[in-house]
Amino acid sequence: MANRIEVGDSGVVIESELQHAPLFKWPMLTEDTKKILPQYGLLGCHEGSKLLLNTNVPFSTFICGVQGSGKSHTTSTILENSLIRSKHLGRLQKPLSALILSYGHFGSGNGFNICEATFLAAANDDSDQHAKKVNVLVSPSNYLAIREYYMKVPNVTVTPFRIKPWNLNIDVMLTLMAVKESESPPLYMAQVSQILREMAAKSRVFNYLEFRALVDQQKFNKVQKQMLGQRLKLLDWFLDLDNSCPEPTFHPGEITIMDMSCPFVDPNTACILFKIGVEQYLQSSSLGKMVVLDEAHKYMLDVPGAKALNETMLQTIRLQRHLGARVIISTQEPTLLTDLIALCSVTVIHRFTSPEWLGALRRHIPMATEDNNDIMQSIESLKTGWALVYSSNAVLDKNQDGSLKKGTGKLLEVCVRSRITWDGGESILTA
Repeated sequence: MANRIEVGDSGVVIESELQHAPLFKWPMLTEDTKKILPQYGLLGCHEGSKLLLNTNVPFSTFICGVQGSGKSHTTSTILENSLIRSKHLGRLQKPLSALILSYGHFGSGNGFNICEATFLAAANDDSDQHAKKVNVLVSPSNYLAIREYYMKVPNVTVTPFRIKPWNLNIDVMLTLMAVKESESPPLYMAQVSQILREMAAKSRVFNYLEFRALVDQQKFNKVQKQMLGQRLKLLDWFLDLDNSCPEPTFHPGEITIMDMSCPFVDPNTACILFKIGVEQYLQSSSLGKMVVLDEAHKYMLDVPGAKALNETMLQTIRLQRHLGARVIISTQEPTLLTDLIALCSVTVIHRFTSPEWLGALRRHIPMATEDNNDIMQSIESLKTGWALVYSSNAVLDKNQDGSLKKGTGKLLEVCVRSRITWDGGESILTA
């Protein structure tokens, strides 16, 4: 039975509900509750009252809106609350670590923007309030070009991302080899699949060098060898076969960004690499973890890699308490990730004008039975840095009988706070 805290003669507050609330309002912080709410950070204000993010428990947040509406700003404020100790934000005894997935068009580099979370490495004034360190993992083929953009921000390191062979498994190999792209793969890929199946039957641990040796033993014709060679070259390029690259470390207060923006990496390959990176991160010894899909609409497309990554994120959210993980998904296109919306404990809606987007959200968020036109008008009218926030388990107040007043069926209009770190977006102006 849940522990209870007595509140005068008006009844009781169920401790576990408040303890696990992803959001709560400032008045809920009392002498009676501070022990079960040991960590929190200011997200913004709602109707003149501070709205706080409970950073002590796992949560998942879906953030959507058009470019320039405040998505990246809100993502950064959540990261600040979770990684940076600041008396201006709240209380943070045990900072988290964070892994951020980023991908976009690079081309020649003209017009390329680095992941905005990079700017958490720098304070916006003379204070020392910033992430301890930001390490950016990039495609080896784009290391020299993209490094110049990231190194303009202080307290940032850039290293090539290479996969340790022992971090591969059969499922990842099938996706990497594009076996799942077609129900009728070419004959040579059927032979590769057979090799993988036989290896899986013999051992749970995948041996890449053994796999390559078995592939070389096959009697492929010249054309088949050429086609297979193209698939294997990409894989070899990302593998650290000589163990020359240190594995990434995920320490409290530090951010790791996987930016796979590269002329030679397509969205499908980026998602496969992201899946490997996320699994490696979740298996690390870091106690408090946060996975961020930044600008997810740029890579979560209708490709096999995206489907594999989507399944990994669904599993992560379902097991978030067991994994000690928090998940943030930021996107301009909510219709691509509707199955993730349904599992998120917090949904943040910034300005947009698409009725289709609203339809996708309404299918998974039990909004009040208001007229669609009224809700659409409210969303279209949101100023930059403002959002409608939905969280059924948010605790907003106490009722007269001492029970909790929660966020079920409510869209809260929230003004997201200003950042304490350098705002690389520069278009975000919040109160």
